[in-house]
Amino acid sequence: MRNLGYAENTIAGYVSGLNIVSKHYGKDIYQIDDLKEIEQIHRDYASRDGELKNIGGSNTTNLRGGITQWLRFRTQPQQTPTPHMSKETTEYAMSKLPLNQILFGPPGTGKTYETIRAALEILVPEAVIEYDRVLGESKSLQQRNDARENLKTRFDEECNNHRIKFVTFHQSFSYEDFVEGLRAKTDNASGQIRYEVVDGVFKQLCDLASVQVTAINEAPVSLAGRTVWKMSLGSPARSDAGIYDECIEQNCIRLGYGDVIDFTGCKTRADIQNRFEAASFVLSSTRDYSLTSVTAFVTKMKPGDIVVVSEGNSKFRAIGEITGDYFFSPHPSNDDGYAQTRPVKWLRLYAPSLPSNELLEGDFTQQTLYELSPPKLDKDKLTALLRPADAEQQAGISNGARVLIIDEINRGNISRIFGELITLIEPSKRGGASEQLAVTLPYSKTSFKVPDNVYLIGTMNTADRSLAGLDLALRRRFSFKEMPPKPELLDKVSVGDVNIGSLLRIINQRITVLLDRDHCIGHAYFMPLEQTPELALLSEIFQQKIIPLLQEYFFEDWERIRWVLNDQNKSNTTYQFIVRDESLNLGKLFGQDIKVADRPVWRLNEFAFGKLEAYQSVIKGAVTNIQPPIEAAESTGTTE
Repeated sequence: MRNLGYAENTIAGYVSGLNIVSKHYGKDIYQIDDLKEIEQIHRDYASRDGELKNIGGSNTTNLRGGITQWLRFRTQPQQTPTPHMSKETTEYAMSKLPLNQILFGPPGTGKTYETIRAALEILVPEAVIEYDRVLGESKSLQQRNDARENLKTRFDEECNNHRIKFVTFHQSFSYEDFVEGLRAKTDNASGQIRYEVVDGVFKQLCDLASVQVTAINEAPVSLAGRTVWKMSLGSPARSDAGIYDECIEQNCIRLGYGDVIDFTGCKTRADIQNRFEAASFVLSSTRDYSLTSVTAFVTKMKPGDIVVVSEGNSKFRAIGEITGDYFFSPHPSNDDGYAQTRPVKWLRLYAPSLPSNELLEGDFTQQTLYELSPPKLDKDKLTALLRPADAEQQAGISNGARVLIIDEINRGNISRIFGELITLIEPSKRGGASEQLAVTLPYSKTSFKVPDNVYLIGTMNTADRSLAGLDLALRRRFSFKEMPPKPELLDKVSVGDVNIGSLLRIINQRITVLLDRDHCIGHAYFMPLEQTPELALLSEIFQQKIIPLLQEYFFEDWERIRWVLNDQNKSNTTYQFIVRDESLNLGKLFGQDIKVADRPVWRLNEFAFGKLEAYQSVIKGAVTNIQPPIEAAESTGTTE
């Protein structure tokens, strides 16, 4: 059932939340048939200041999400539950959202606009329910605008928390941008160029969705007075790869510099240098990094400081708290390093590693040990990572769903962008599914699978490419939701005597007959008139949006554009948007000896765009089932 939408962990969390609500409420919520009672429970338990304050130690996200999803399920007529509905049926109701979906429709139908709602419907369903409630009860445009603004604010919060990513496909977009590729980077310390495997936007999101907190210990309440250090503990690609696992097991950190010299008792950089010299260790200069790193490790680190363990330059895999002073402890299998040691309490361990942008503005540097500080370090992010964990995290459950919004998905080269991952995004091939698959990525040579809590939401402009021409591999793996024009949203909007809903409706009917429904005009172009129903704005919309769009649709076949605007039936040419250009004299242009076919040449009549009568005449005398004149197919340039 998880393949139908919500991740298995998310479903389990919601069901757990519903069980907690049932226990606290004193009645099995699955057996309540009265929708009013369920709505009251939702108000009591889904609000931040409701009954949740009396439930200690519970995961409020699962409580709110569970009761919100249950209310949504019970209020949908097509899925009205029977009494004593099983928990299995509940899981089905909560997993109905598709993992991969594409919103398709003509230009201006609100596809990108709708992605905000679709993403929050997955991540914060209670926000969408509240939005719908306000829209249903709103009596003014301002109330609707405020509701939308609140929804957008919540969307921005999820983006800032890296739970939503947005990308636009185009012809230059590639596998290296989407999955992974080599990138040249300059090391800030050495100034040298190096090539690294860098994760693309999709792999970053999948890694975030896959991350599990494998160990959690109580963290400091405040970071005030604590220094934050970045430290490397071996490298997965080198012979010292096992150092990290040893340090985790032994609750310590080890520094590779300093050879096997005991620096106990050293208080200053000069003391450290003297110990090096006493052991006949040759330093290249007083700025030698061995001297710098050991000095920091022995004399500057102090109990209570925070250490972030990096993995490469773009990820980190652990956060710990220094719990004691430096001590010398030779490594049993390393004769020339890793003898410098400090005890650590590991606060958070992540598998796989988290990307550096979950903590920093940018990447780590190659230095083994250095201090992290603002603005490079985002202390708010670090504080969020160290917040007290809930029961689900302690059980090793993933940190939640992620959404990738792909705008203009049909404009990219799907095979080039997705590569082998086009198979892995299928619900049945996702990680955790019965037929899960993993591939070895070409650059990093690591095993990779797509988690079952990563959702893809694409948008597609049907005027740009119809569904029939879409990549078949993509069509098989995505659900499609049509976003048609909605002139009914404009039925209450009028400019003078011109009803904008009727105007858009008849224009689209004519386009459907002359061309097809994929090339209709969306309502979004006219939505500004809801706020400012003025002729000047209507004129601007027509001149800057509608006419250029029609030119593109009809390849500048001006006569067909005239039919769309009903110009051929306007007896007064003053109100025709497109008129013949009578100023052209073929004899004067080419001479009498050149025979040029006398065909009509058209021009825009700017005067008409400022007259209400011109727009009224688009609607007047309109017939819903318009048939194009015979001349349309012959492009003779005449009208009936």
